[in-house]
Amino acid sequence: MVSGAAKIATWIIRLLQFFFAVILMGITSYMVDQYRDGGFRVLREVSLPLAASVIALILTMLSMAAIFFLNHTLQLVAAFLDFVVFVLYLASAILLRHNYHGDRRRNPLWWSLMDVRRAQLEGDHPDLMSGLVKLLVAGVIIQLFLFFATTVLGILAATRSDSNRTRRSRGTVV
Repeated sequence: MVSGAAKIATWIIRLLQFFFAVILMGITSYMVDQYRDGGFRVLREVSLPLAASVIALILTMLSMAAIFFLNHTLQLVAAFLDFVVFVLYLASAILLRHNYHGDRRRNPLWWSLMDVRRAQLEGDHPDLMSGLVKLLVAGVIIQLFLFFATTVLGILAATRSDSNRTRRSRGTVV
């Protein structure tokens, strides 16, 4: 069986994944709303992190509830699902790669959002839009690391529970 400390660490990481998924859903939903209200096409740089965050939110809610009760097979399934979400966030990070600049004028997503706001004849709010783009990029990178961690922890937990199960079955035979 996996140690209690590892389960608690995994649960804390799951809680962080949940919080960051909610934050990213809020940011990307706001951006999607801005694009749609302005009659613009929603960029992939915004829609993919939104989809990844929705999936992450559902996965983390289920995983937080079941972390102490998963058997070997379900731990492998959870690790695989973590890997899928990790790949989604990796693709999001790749799509956002041109927006990693500290200077907002070098971030294409910021320029796009500013164009949308100008087309809607709303106030520009360049600092707000810049902060949202930076928060989106940071949140995606953080989720990337968190889901990598739970993928590795899930695989380790599954292999440990499998080796413990094998040892117990050998012990009962002897």
